[in-house]
Amino acid sequence: MKTVQKLSVAIAMATAIIFTACEKKENDPLIPSLSPASLTVEVGSSVTSAITGGLEPFTATSSDQAKASAKVDGRTVTVTALAEGQATITVRGDDGGSAQIAVTINPKPASAPNLSASTVELEVGSTQTVTISGGTPAFTATSANTAVATVAVSGTTVTVTAVGAGTTTVTVKGSDNGSATFAVTVIEEQILFGPNKTQLGNGQKSFTITKSHTIKKGTYTLVGWIHVSEGATLTIEPGTIFKGADLSFDGSKAATGSTLIIQRGAKIIAEGTATEPIVFTSAAPKGQRQATDWGGIIICGKAHNNQGDQATIEGGVDAIHGGNDDNDNSGVLKYVRIEFGGYPYGLDNEINGLTLGSVGRATTIDHVQVSYSGDDSFEWFGGTVNAKHLVAFHGWDDDFDTDFGYSGKLQFLLAVRDPKLADQSNSNGFESDNNASGSTQEPYTSAIFSNVTVIGPLGQDPLFENKTAYINGYEWGSATDAAFPIRTGIFQAAMQIRRNSHISCFNSVFAGFPVGLMISNDGRGDSQGAAARGELIVSNVVFAGMDHIGADADKKDPTAWAGTISSGYFTTEALHNRSFPAIADLKFVHPISKRAPLLTAGYSPNDPDFNPHLQSGSPLLTGAAFTHAFLSDPFFTPVDYIGAFGGANDNWLEGWANFDPQNTDY
Repeated sequence: MKTVQKLSVAIAMATAIIFTACEKKENDPLIPSLSPASLTVEVGSSVTSAITGGLEPFTATSSDQAKASAKVDGRTVTVTALAEGQATITVRGDDGGSAQIAVTINPKPASAPNLSASTVELEVGSTQTVTISGGTPAFTATSANTAVATVAVSGTTVTVTAVGAGTTTVTVKGSDNGSATFAVTVIEEQILFGPNKTQLGNGQKSFTITKSHTIKKGTYTLVGWIHVSEGATLTIEPGTIFKGADLSFDGSKAATGSTLIIQRGAKIIAEGTATEPIVFTSAAPKGQRQATDWGGIIICGKAHNNQGDQATIEGGVDAIHGGNDDNDNSGVLKYVRIEFGGYPYGLDNEINGLTLGSVGRATTIDHVQVSYSGDDSFEWFGGTVNAKHLVAFHGWDDDFDTDFGYSGKLQFLLAVRDPKLADQSNSNGFESDNNASGSTQEPYTSAIFSNVTVIGPLGQDPLFENKTAYINGYEWGSATDAAFPIRTGIFQAAMQIRRNSHISCFNSVFAGFPVGLMISNDGRGDSQGAAARGELIVSNVVFAGMDHIGADADKKDPTAWAGTISSGYFTTEALHNRSFPAIADLKFVHPISKRAPLLTAGYSPNDPDFNPHLQSGSPLLTGAAFTHAFLSDPFFTPVDYIGAFGGANDNWLEGWANFDPQNTDY
């Protein structure tokens, strides 16, 4: 019996254990699985984790609601990052079964703002704005050098205020620390404008430069009357090209701008090289360029003239010249070309290719070519500046014009005429006056020339006639072109000396003019008397191919070119002058500068074989003399030859001169 009882108890206990075990298994929660179980997310972003297993529906809670939030949609947990740090997301099933997601929250990468400019250039005292786009407001801005520029931000606009010359960097930063920078250059004054800073002048009719500047090598447009004021120096690097814009500021052609004016007391340093000349030319495309496309270069100084120290320079550009400093220094023009300029602002009030007013002898003028000037190629109004290696090519009026007491010295000059281009005032190689009235006002115009070659219109074209029917300016200046500011005339003299001028010329050659020497009084002054007294000297000068050796009257009518004083003076034995009947007698290599036949309308091509040098056996290779007291100054270089060149190897034109600027790519 006891055995049976014991067995019953054992069975009962086993049954209880089995029942209990079965009951517990049925009540355990189901544990969900999460994929992924760890997340890395940036602030502001959301990521998901998939739930498998467990008992729906699910809930999710964050251990740090400030850093991350979580919500469940079915079997997907979405975690949203709120702040940098870490949080644990607990996902719990309906039966209480749970699992966790470890969340690492990284800061959101900074968003760099975009700026409307990467560089800013402005002058002291001015302001400029830069616009912000993108990035994260609110924005701040700082300048690395507040002595150069300060900055302020309003919304998405940065305002830069220039304080002093120099450079600085401005940093613009958003609230998320995203940043961008732009460079600031502050100059004393701005002279270059336009999107690429290639326009000299601000686009107004007149623009004044008051500080010193250096213009880097490049191509620029010259716009308006650019005045360089007293105390300022404009330096131009070799190889620089300026294109003079043909602009009208008031609707009239007479208001055309684009002239560079160096005021009294200012300087220009334009020192090119033989391989990198500095060029001032037309803005028109090649094949369409012509005289008067722009103004020219005017330099004013403080040397003596015979009009006083407040003389107004010709050309209507509001510039004064004159003073008592004959050693005044207006800078350097060296290896420079000036093309298609020269503009008649008014009757007898023209801008020349190069105009020099009372410029002092400390100024350097050397290797300068003026081509296709709409008035004189070179004109001096008083002053003492010396010059060497000048070229006047196919100018409209006179090649070398001297007035108002100019007393400088010049050597090695070349002038070449286009037979279709002459001015209504009658064009000459030299034109010289003491002043308009021919008074005895001192200083006298007493420049001294040596070694000049002037090749005139005769011989350039077999069909040449000294009449306006032939000399039509290729119809650039025809009566049908009302906008064109100049009119054609005829050629007159290789050397016209009048109105009490006392200039002298030695060791030079002039070829192919209607008149060789014209020393005229015409009731204004006594240049003829000056020649007789030896105050005006023409010696060791050669003429060739002249219609008349001399004439005594400055007249519009060629039939009035008569008289014996000038021719008698030229042939005075003691002066050692010579004349040849034909230009060919001089044995130039190739003195013809135009390609025949010349066109009646439109540009007539230049002769590519033009060469003003001398062949072997030329009578000009010898005969020069430097014994006269007027040539004793060490400025003059004694040579054996007459004219601007010796033999074929004596080529100071090489590299920098250009005898076909119409077809040059600029």
